[in-house]
Amino acid sequence: MAIFLRDDDVIRLLPMSEAVEVVEQGFKEQGNGTGINLPRERAQAGEMGVTMMVAVLGGQGVGGFKALGAGKPLVLLYGGEPRQLLAVMEAGSLGQIRTGAASGVATRYMAREDASTVGIIGTGFQARSQLAAVCAVRPIQAIKAYSRTPERREEFCRTMSDSLGIQVSPVSSAQEAVQGTDIAIAVTNVRTLDPVLLGDWLEPGMHINAAGANSLARRELDDAAVMRCSIIAADAVDQAKLECADLVIPIDSGLLGWNTVLELGQVVTGRASGRAAANDITLFESQGIALEDVAVAAHIFERAKAEGTGEALPF
Repeated sequence: MAIFLRDDDVIRLLPMSEAVEVVEQGFKEQGNGTGINLPRERAQAGEMGVTMMVAVLGGQGVGGFKALGAGKPLVLLYGGEPRQLLAVMEAGSLGQIRTGAASGVATRYMAREDASTVGIIGTGFQARSQLAAVCAVRPIQAIKAYSRTPERREEFCRTMSDSLGIQVSPVSSAQEAVQGTDIAIAVTNVRTLDPVLLGDWLEPGMHINAAGANSLARRELDDAAVMRCSIIAADAVDQAKLECADLVIPIDSGLLGWNTVLELGQVVTGRASGRAAANDITLFESQGIALEDVAVAAHIFERAKAEGTGEALPF
């Protein structure tokens, strides 16, 4: 019998340290060819829209999809013998945690091992898990944060300093947040093609996680920032071709080609290098994919089953 898990269950059963590990396993399946991820599909008619995200992790014998339309997003997980519906989960917090975890995996494989400082642009819902994930994989000692609303960034810095046990300091510009750091994170709610992170601000050896824009109408990095990166990885290249303006714009302009963009699964499995030299500038473009949802949903389900947690569903 399938179970239903609420956001509170998800948060309790999916600490970031575990989320990074299970998302990494998902990307290993991607790199080995046993993990299949379909690009996000959006159907829109008038005021009504539904988004579907589907993935299968063959190595783990699970698959599922996330649906977004009205109210809270939901993940449905399938698996077992015989194949059956295992769980339905509220996916608001699940999506936040897995997005951060994907950046954590990218940081583990692409940032310098001695990276200890972070600059983040954006202090909204997704920013919290971005910092938590990076701090889970690198010895972070100091963080700078910028967003357009002073009150919001100051509150964010107080909350995250307490949560992480690391000083998170508010700064007055995106440039100030990024310059002089080892890891730069862009996780904004930008709604235009005006970039928030510029190439002129980057320094040798930096790693960038760009996680805020998944539409061709939204852009976080300018051409110069992308072109300064020696290694570029996306969570899924086919989805990046549909949604990642950061890459589509310079590629359509002939500045680089899709053959230069890796998938994170290639890096995680060692089929490609995430960093060739200490002075490389590296970039992870995160669109947020179903493979990540299914990976964490499977882990949540197993923990819930072990605890006897979850509301029984009548099917």
